[in-house]
Amino acid sequence: MSIINGLITKDLLQLKSYRKTLIVFILIFVFAGLAQETTKGVGVMITLMLTLGFGMFGMATFNYDEQSKADGYILTFPVTKKEILLSKYILIIGSTIIGAIVGIIASFIIVFIINKQLPNIQDYINVALAGIFGVGLIEAIQIPCVYKWGAEKGRIQMFIVAAIIILLAGGLFAVAQNSIINLATANILNIMNNFLPLILILATIIIYDISYKVSYRIYKKKEE
Repeated sequence: MSIINGLITKDLLQLKSYRKTLIVFILIFVFAGLAQETTKGVGVMITLMLTLGFGMFGMATFNYDEQSKADGYILTFPVTKKEILLSKYILIIGSTIIGAIVGIIASFIIVFIINKQLPNIQDYINVALAGIFGVGLIEAIQIPCVYKWGAEKGRIQMFIVAAIIILLAGGLFAVAQNSIINLATANILNIMNNFLPLILILATIIIYDISYKVSYRIYKKKEE
């Protein structure tokens, strides 16, 4: 575990140059949230944007590693590809969770100041979980693409794959609306609302697990 901690520390040191940019983005996200018409919208926007923002910042480490050819150097030490890959996923998932926590706290404080009463924090927790799932879905596609085609080409491939998934999902939804499946929609939505936090957590774990396994198969075959 100490090796993984060292790899994460290396990535965090690389991201130090992004700290000013991160602060600027946080301020932009907060002001974007304050521009919403309702106080609930303010909280939702701030929570969601900070979750997404922190989550995507972790991906910048791939650019650093590719430009400096870091993997080739790191693998000369007693470090395995599995440890390198695991450190990346821990960093990215951890940064997303930190963003969600910061977003919830910021939303809670700002909405409390505006309304002079305590907001329903569960609403913001659900939004944060949805944000974590959204970032997870993007990164679950992007990370294997980065290992397959590199940071720049991988980003392009990720957008292509994501577009295909969105089109397929939209098509399935359209078919469902015009079929017998539509009869069960109300019941499904009711179940999802009651168990939304659990569904989002399980879905996020599943997509990251699949992504990790795919990434490892690609990375394991990759010659340094």
